[in-house]
Amino acid sequence: MITTNNHIHLSIASSVLLLLGVAFAEDHKVAGERLVQAAQQASDIRVEGAPSFRLEGTFRIIPKAPGKESTGRYTEIWHSQTKWRREVETSSFHHVEIGGGNRRWVVATGTDRPNAAFDRDLTLLPNPINLKITGTSKRHLNNATATCINFETEWSKGTDCLDPQTGVLLLREESITRGDARHSSCSYKNHEKFGDHWFPRSIRCLTNRGDDIELTISKLAAELSVEEGLFTKPQDAIESVNCLGHVVPPRAIYSPDPKYPDHHNESPIVVLWMTVGLDGKAQDPRIARSAGKDFDQPALDMVRQWRFEPSTCDGVSVPVQINIEVNFRKF
Repeated sequence: MITTNNHIHLSIASSVLLLLGVAFAEDHKVAGERLVQAAQQASDIRVEGAPSFRLEGTFRIIPKAPGKESTGRYTEIWHSQTKWRREVETSSFHHVEIGGGNRRWVVATGTDRPNAAFDRDLTLLPNPINLKITGTSKRHLNNATATCINFETEWSKGTDCLDPQTGVLLLREESITRGDARHSSCSYKNHEKFGDHWFPRSIRCLTNRGDDIELTISKLAAELSVEEGLFTKPQDAIESVNCLGHVVPPRAIYSPDPKYPDHHNESPIVVLWMTVGLDGKAQDPRIARSAGKDFDQPALDMVRQWRFEPSTCDGVSVPVQINIEVNFRKF
């Protein structure tokens, strides 16, 4: 059984309601910053000092391209920001990611990587990226008038909409402003209490590129005993940094287009999974979503030529795993 502190609950809820009520009486940017902070306090079950937990859910992926829907499982065991384990599993793919101290390890086996299941917004994973608040607005959501905060990052623009009663996140929309146009939105419903926080049990993420996904949380419970062996480096794992500070993702500085194969007329997308090393080169690129061997090999050949400014953690260059979408167009 999970015990709760009613005083803390009332304090957080009262603070959120007060902020929502004065949002438009204050400077919109200042009010937006305060609302974002309150929403994070209301929903962040992974904040340092929070109780250990086990989270389990099932997801359904709805493909944009012709093909069958697929299903899988998401499991997370969280003890602290330096001790956690996440797994994504389908009938043909298994991904294990572990945070141990300041290191992070990944092991992936199988084919047909379900890229939509790795969206951080899907499970409200913290994203340590600086937001610039640009204003607030109102929107009708879930039979209530939500307060929405508009924001910008170095490479995107977006909106977070919050519940007027609890301050929890109801909707997140984001558009990438660099490279190919991409728009995504995630909606969060059926929030339930866990300790001092609220967490959604139903999440749906849509995008104009890639597949849509629905996640249903079946279990979120305190994990009273933690098996230490779950947080050690697995055999054959790819190692990188478990960054707890400000992250800047890698940026492509040389990105030639792929060679279009002969005797084709379609415009497929190949998704690659790889590590960007400290030298700015792609390390061990792999096919995450295939478009057939005639397109997969040119995509791999292309990304080996790319060069990046490495990712940084608090200003220090670090290796990082990323996905790359390779778009084939016949001109």
